[in-house]
Amino acid sequence: MGNTVGSANTDFWNLKTKDDAYIIGLWCADGYCWTSSIGISNTDSDLIEKFREFFLRFFSADRLKLMIYHPDKFKRRTKAYHLYVNSRPLLRRFKEFKDNATKFINGDLILPYMAGRFDGDGSIAKDFYSDCRIVYGSLGEAQNDLALVLSLGFQKMKIYNYRTAKTFCLYFSRLETNKFLSLIYPYSVRLQKSVFAPRRDLAVIG
Repeated sequence: MGNTVGSANTDFWNLKTKDDAYIIGLWCADGYCWTSSIGISNTDSDLIEKFREFFLRFFSADRLKLMIYHPDKFKRRTKAYHLYVNSRPLLRRFKEFKDNATKFINGDLILPYMAGRFDGDGSIAKDFYSDCRIVYGSLGEAQNDLALVLSLGFQKMKIYNYRTAKTFCLYFSRLETNKFLSLIYPYSVRLQKSVFAPRRDLAVIG
């Protein structure tokens, strides 16, 4: 890829596969960027590995930077990881996809993208029935993802604004939670590690 830190070439990667869509969703949820750096921060080593595999499609292993933060007596309760690479072209592409999600994410890419979003910033109660939600930093992002999921036939979803936390949450109705989790299960690293048992009789509408 040559000088990927400052190169003007932004065509070396285009969002085409389901794995790409998952990575975009994961980065939109838990991504990191700073000037020419792009990466991910998370406490789940499997999500870090997923992103590392994506990076290795374009960069040699020695280009990747991994920081490991161990638990302390103050703020950090669990081990955390920060993986990144310096690449302005890749950062530009990721920002373009994030800012225009409904333009680039469609059809078969919606579910893996939403799986990435869920793995990064989603949560569900232990019963896998209640409190299924995904957190967003802006109303626009939440509205874009709401439009994507509605296009799949979902109907009972709402966006809530938590002003104190300065976040927006996309909530799934209990009536549709199992359907959503079952549909993203084939792509979700987190769900596949859990005890959740997906339904096998579902089809996407749209």
